[in-house]
Amino acid sequence: MSTLLTRALRRSERPRSSAATWLGLVAMTTLGNAADTVRAEVCARAVSKGTYRLVVQSYDGRIDGVPDLGARPVGSVQRDVTAEELRSGISVSLLELRSAHAPEAASKPVVVAWIEAGSADLDFDGRSARPGAGCVYGVATGVGANRAVRVVLDRIVAG
Repeated sequence: MSTLLTRALRRSERPRSSAATWLGLVAMTTLGNAADTVRAEVCARAVSKGTYRLVVQSYDGRIDGVPDLGARPVGSVQRDVTAEELRSGISVSLLELRSAHAPEAASKPVVVAWIEAGSADLDFDGRSARPGAGCVYGVATGVGANRAVRVVLDRIVAG
């Protein structure tokens, strides 16, 4: 193991699962405690056949439902999914990047996920996306010690 990696892992107070992905490992070695990874299992039971854009975002602090336009996610990911994949559950990893002065905020992230018709815009990571009226979404809190959470898409954005 490289000296830089060894020092970064010793310096980190996060559980080893923070570096569970290659991108997470790179972020930890370069950013230290300012980077973390959250794994989300996203599922939806009542979805019609088709392809959807899945957006998953994590936030520091309290988000009770759909984030407002001023809310700033610390992690985001988007991808194409099918109704069949959503019914069986999709696992995604979010790389969270926050201020090095606020690592304690990482202890209680809120994860928001939603689907919308169409496919993912791969030039856009989903960080500034917000769910539109009629989108199916879910919110999860209480990320466990393994930095994993289950999000059930069972609400509809009012419009």
